[in-house]
Amino acid sequence: MTNSAAPTLLSEAGVARLRRSAPALVLLLVLAVASLISGSTGGLRLASPDRSRVDQLRRAIGELPSGALVLIAFDADLGTYAEVRPTTRAAIADLAAHGARLAIVSFTPEGRAIAAAELGRIARAGGEEPPADLGFVAGSEAGLVRSIESIVPSAAEGDLADAIRQRGGGIGAFDMVLIVSGSDMSARSWVEQVGTRLPELPMVAIAPTFLDPELEPYLRSGQLTALLATLREGVAYAEAVSAGSAAGSGPVVGPLPMLVGMLAALAVMAEAAFRRLGRRRRRPSGRSAARRSPS
Repeated sequence: MTNSAAPTLLSEAGVARLRRSAPALVLLLVLAVASLISGSTGGLRLASPDRSRVDQLRRAIGELPSGALVLIAFDADLGTYAEVRPTTRAAIADLAAHGARLAIVSFTPEGRAIAAAELGRIARAGGEEPPADLGFVAGSEAGLVRSIESIVPSAAEGDLADAIRQRGGGIGAFDMVLIVSGSDMSARSWVEQVGTRLPELPMVAIAPTFLDPELEPYLRSGQLTALLATLREGVAYAEAVSAGSAAGSGPVVGPLPMLVGMLAALAVMAEAAFRRLGRRRRRPSGRSAARRSPS
């Protein structure tokens, strides 16, 4: 009679692979549970209960005439656009729902990269009239000042470009400007450079939270018609647009999955940093290895 070892369900290699994939599986499970919880309960809300700024922006858009020309100045930063992306997309959907005709321009390289991505997303989604792409204007504030007189590229074609040219071809041709602000070019530049020259042009702004103290005085003075510059205001606005229009920006992601995702990302980065540090400590230096090698 011979004794044989009991068969194992998993080899050592299989167990090792399972251990390596366990964190990812747990993370997926936690995100799924968080999504279900945030969708079925109202205990954790990120939207601001103060809707005054949300109402200001919705009123400014609602008062636009039919077929209004609206310029969207995309000059957000790659590092902070994630905060204002849902707000910006909700504003684009809100403008489209009110029949506005949109044109997009950028005065910073990072803003142009973001604008190109958004133009591609809008094109893939389809629509009656996509925004006119006015491209990138070099020179930062100097380019902004030049655009007051002429903002349409000579190569631009289409009904929208022709409509802007018929109204003079500059920033003054628009019924409103939506400024997606960043650190290099914010609504402050627009108020100081454009607002002083075109005081009757309504300007509304979306900005990351760190710009709120800088831009709030312009809102109080009336130089900005509307301003959304905190995450909670942005979420409240996106919810209002999504609830009020079938053409809204789609379902708004609940705060609990967002929080779990951010914490998970921080954990992954911390783990990677510790692993690199551990490998550096275990790696022998060239001189010590040479001493230990046989002569």
